[in-house]
Amino acid sequence: MLATIALGAAQSPWGVAGGAIAGHALATFIAVLGGAFLAKYISEKLVGYIGGALFLVFAVATFFGVF
Repeated sequence: MLATIALGAAQSPWGVAGGAIAGHALATFIAVLGGAFLAKYISEKLVGYIGGALFLVFAVATFFGVF
């Protein structure tokens, strides 16, 4: 976000805003398509378990100062 603000100050704010909106829309579109594709092969319950396990891994790693 800070880079977008700095670029908007140095360049055309309309061009920067248009590029940021287009980039965000493209990233969201790819995420939606990827999620729909994965939903065919992975259950929602499994996604919850994987997310919970990753949360715990990152919590323990942060506690021990890995990051």
